[in-house]
Amino acid sequence: MKTVPTFFGVEEVVESNERSPIDNRQAASLFKATGDLLQILGESRFVVMAYQNAARTIDSLEEDINAVAESGGLQDLPRIGKAIAEKIETLLATGSLPIHDEAAAQVPEGVAAMLQVPDVGPKTVQRLWRELDITSIDMLKDAAHEGKLRALKGFGAKTEQRILKSIDLLNRRTDDRTPIGASRPLAEMLVKALKENEEKGVFERVEIVGSLRRWRETTGEIGLLATSDFPERALRKFSQLPLVNETKEKRPFAVTVSLRDGPQATLTLVDEADWGTSLCLATGSKSHLDGLRLQAQERGWQIGEFGIASDPGKEEPGNGAQPSQETAAERHCFENEEALYRFLGMRWVPPELREGGGEVAAAMGDALPELISAGAIAGELHGHTTWSDGKSPVADMAEAARERGYTYWAVTDHSVGLGVTQGVDAAALAEQRKEIDATNAYYADRGVDFRLIQGTEVEVLGDGALGLSDEVLASLDIVVASIHSGLRQESQRITERCLKAVENPYVDIIGHPTGRLLGRRPPSEVDLEQIFRACAATGTAVEINANPERLDLSAEHARMAVDLGCAIVINCDAHSIGQLDLLPYGIHTARRAWLRPQDVLNARPLDELLAMLKRNRSGRSIK
Repeated sequence: MKTVPTFFGVEEVVESNERSPIDNRQAASLFKATGDLLQILGESRFVVMAYQNAARTIDSLEEDINAVAESGGLQDLPRIGKAIAEKIETLLATGSLPIHDEAAAQVPEGVAAMLQVPDVGPKTVQRLWRELDITSIDMLKDAAHEGKLRALKGFGAKTEQRILKSIDLLNRRTDDRTPIGASRPLAEMLVKALKENEEKGVFERVEIVGSLRRWRETTGEIGLLATSDFPERALRKFSQLPLVNETKEKRPFAVTVSLRDGPQATLTLVDEADWGTSLCLATGSKSHLDGLRLQAQERGWQIGEFGIASDPGKEEPGNGAQPSQETAAERHCFENEEALYRFLGMRWVPPELREGGGEVAAAMGDALPELISAGAIAGELHGHTTWSDGKSPVADMAEAARERGYTYWAVTDHSVGLGVTQGVDAAALAEQRKEIDATNAYYADRGVDFRLIQGTEVEVLGDGALGLSDEVLASLDIVVASIHSGLRQESQRITERCLKAVENPYVDIIGHPTGRLLGRRPPSEVDLEQIFRACAATGTAVEINANPERLDLSAEHARMAVDLGCAIVINCDAHSIGQLDLLPYGIHTARRAWLRPQDVLNARPLDELLAMLKRNRSGRSIK
């Protein structure tokens, strides 16, 4: 317990929990922030790189960093020396990193805040601060509007416009919206902690609700719905979870808490008999619920918080008599959502579709699609190994994919031409082919139905040329073409650049087409409708990248792509074994786009898939 001052100066008591251990994501974030601050302060490149490399290493760990430290294995990690290992140990033991605190004290808060502006990095922030005395995002915006940034060498009118667009994107984000890649895991941990609580039987049902249940890209607060025969104990247990920082508000059947590393979370308790109605209403969206209420009203009913009651202003369903006073009080409860939808004369609507996009009419007409599911995915067509910037070798990634039920997996390491990582060239691809063939022979000898296919994620260069020659691309089984640099080019230029890749006869897939990073980098200005029409004409597939930092294509764009005749692939773009578990984010994005298994190429068996690729219209299959 602790006291905090209120607005009126009177202290009130709030519940607080002890510090929870630092996890991998928190540690990586703090080391990255430290590197950024040191770079702003002009620290040497080698010192900055030490913190940046530590952040990358920690972020890519499959094992808990605390367990690695306890085993004495920190210095065995790549790019972690003795000095950095000691700082990691300090952070894990104390919850703070002194060098970060010291650097933060030297950089004005407004200067550090400029790092939040997409595409504005530490070097740029340093120059803005040191050379133009810009110390806040507002000052940066004013300077860009007034043309003052052109005083910096290398800055021009286009740079100013790009920065203004990035500031606008930042301002359009609200502080209470959290990307799903951060909020969904937290929600799932909360649900797991409640279900596995030592007091068995306190919680009967617990479900994620709201926009997270609909798998929207961002969410406000985390919403949980539960039933319990012991409401006081249930609410208390939720408030005392290790992930919880403090209790913000407590009501008879609900409690709102702040989390140690994330948005607020609210747990609401409902009666078991009202579960179906409450779950539906708590899931939303408003547009979807308005559609349900309209259907109910047309049948003489009203949807309320605790069920469906007859509407005294409407005729009773099925007869012409006005409802009596006794009938007006009639109430229906639903133990599950299916019963509620059935009562309204429609099929159950999957949560991902509940956005007011025609799903109510489709459910009334029994015209809802059979949506893609994770079990339909036969394999993936975009993944990385230690041949480029992946964290695991070919054989390990293959076995991890096989263990997840896949029958094939594509090795598509970055090509040369991507400056931030060591890419594979023709000679490396030839050596890699030997390793892939050996892995496939291993599985074939054991009668295992699994196959690796060899490809590359070829870089689309600034002029639209590709990082590898057509001769090399033709020797591969599959090619993903992606743009990683020059994403701030004007629309016509980046669109023409992408179209050159689409029109290449050996490019099978356009990877993460807009290049966005949720909450960090806006999408490029590529004309997606033009790209989709070209992809449909050439037989080039487009990707839904399942990494929750990307979710690129978005659901809206994926639906547009299919409507224009494009084939879709869903890939994790995994750079480590753990990232193979990101598939649900891509699947639910596809479901939000109303996609069916037949819309997704990698929901097909390997030979059927290969025959449908642009390069393989003759029906060639892997030997």
